[in-house]
Amino acid sequence: MVVLTLYFLATLPSIKKWLYRLAPRSRRERIEYLSEKISGSVGHYVVGQTVVATLNGLVAYIAANFAELEYAALLAIFAAFMAFIPLVGAVTGGIVISLLALLVGWQAALIFAAIYFIYLQIEAYLISPKIMQRAVAIPGALAVIGVIAGGSLLGVLGALMAIPTVAGILVLVREVYVPYQDSR
Repeated sequence: MVVLTLYFLATLPSIKKWLYRLAPRSRRERIEYLSEKISGSVGHYVVGQTVVATLNGLVAYIAANFAELEYAALLAIFAAFMAFIPLVGAVTGGIVISLLALLVGWQAALIFAAIYFIYLQIEAYLISPKIMQRAVAIPGALAVIGVIAGGSLLGVLGALMAIPTVAGILVLVREVYVPYQDSR
């Protein structure tokens, strides 16, 4: 899977050029422009989400060390990967790690949960909105609606695809629909 992903990323420019040629010549330039705006928006979202997930993993590592949990680095990596799932991933990761911390003792679980869930509040209200506003410029309400709809339709995969899809739709609305309406 990793090899296929790397191969796809390496050949992406030639694939895009080939796909653009499927459009009529008169529309090619506009389609290429819109496609690049959408891919840029999705790329910015992925970078922003990676920053948030990395911070999440770092805090989980610190909290696991404070709680004196074994395999703190592994638990932090798990927390970071879970943070990629919008809305519920970080909380689910925190709950799983807190339950695992119960194997050490209730004090360890309490220490981890307190640090991690306080951080999640800071992330949800301060860090994530700032990063995502700069990265994608999607209104919060649309992001939540998109994630709920995506999650309802396709589960975790739909939730993962929701924000990039909403970002793409917003680009099309801003670049195609609004100018069309303005010209009428």
